[in-house]
Amino acid sequence: MIAVVSCSHFPDDERIYHRQIKTLLQGGFKVKYYTRSFATKNLSGEGLSHINFSKTLSISEYTKMILEEILKTNKVLLIHIHEPELFSLAINVKKSIGAKIIYDVHEDFPSVINTFSKWNKKIRYLKENYWIFKEKLFLKYVDEIIIASSAIVNSNYGSQGFKPLLLENFPSKAFINNLDIKKKVKNSIIYHGNLAPERGIVELIKAMPIVIKKIPDATLSLYGNFRTNDFKNNVSKTINRLNMNKCITLHAHILHSNIWKKLQDHRIGVIPFNDNALTRIGTPTKIFEFMAAGCQIVCADLPPMKRYDINGLKFFQSGNVESLSAVLINAMNNISNNDLIYNQEKVKSVYNWECISHKLINLYNRLLS
Repeated sequence: MIAVVSCSHFPDDERIYHRQIKTLLQGGFKVKYYTRSFATKNLSGEGLSHINFSKTLSISEYTKMILEEILKTNKVLLIHIHEPELFSLAINVKKSIGAKIIYDVHEDFPSVINTFSKWNKKIRYLKENYWIFKEKLFLKYVDEIIIASSAIVNSNYGSQGFKPLLLENFPSKAFINNLDIKKKVKNSIIYHGNLAPERGIVELIKAMPIVIKKIPDATLSLYGNFRTNDFKNNVSKTINRLNMNKCITLHAHILHSNIWKKLQDHRIGVIPFNDNALTRIGTPTKIFEFMAAGCQIVCADLPPMKRYDINGLKFFQSGNVESLSAVLINAMNNISNNDLIYNQEKVKSVYNWECISHKLINLYNRLLS
């Protein structure tokens, strides 16, 4: 039995559930999937037992309940964790029943601290180094590390004897093979993902009145959950103040399997990220999803957007509303169908999960042999 544990992702997370867990099930593994979420959908099925706890539980309460359940069965051979908040859980499981530990690293966490911390530079530096110290202690118990991006550094895994397995967030062919990239609503723009200040959402909204002056029928759809209620209120007030309610629509997070129809229908996919420590490192999954769905991509001029073979990317100066609006207008007026077709074929042939999923199976087989 395998235990896959997350404490902050949606149960239907594309990386954890749609890619990794489904691959493990196809490989014949039995999986217990623990999540902490307000979502109510149970993902249990053949070979998969999904146990969701309410997000009203603290992480310490959540991990205590999981540990008690795992120790009752005493059948977990491997625990695969997806957040550093689960370090203590993984260590306790290993010490108690000798389970192997896979540490799946989604982010460069010192960069996360640098981006989100409200403390001054000196305190941030101390927090970053304390986090690295904790991770190094945890790594003494870890058997294998998986990373989502080649740019993730954290506590320098190579210097500690690890050779992390790179599993990038490429989309699954199960979602992209039947997309019709010719079915697009004219001058429609879409953003999907977390809605937070560092992602340039307010700047994107402020760009829309300028876009509307040139392209009156342009629309913007935003899909995702707000990181804070304060930011949600700020976004709503900004939309109202700019009188953009008719052309900007806010939608809550929807299941990953349902976002593809929305992407298929939109002409422009935008990645409006502001320039910060995190966005200079992390590769946004949505860049591959936009490629697969035949969206013309408008994105901030940041290093992660330039790592891949993508045609027709249109870059704007990160954080600059005038630059963003000008590039959106240019993108709507100058779309190359040849570029869109090239990008979709690139995902179908190279940047897809099926091309790399065998690496996960090989890793599991090696650990459990």
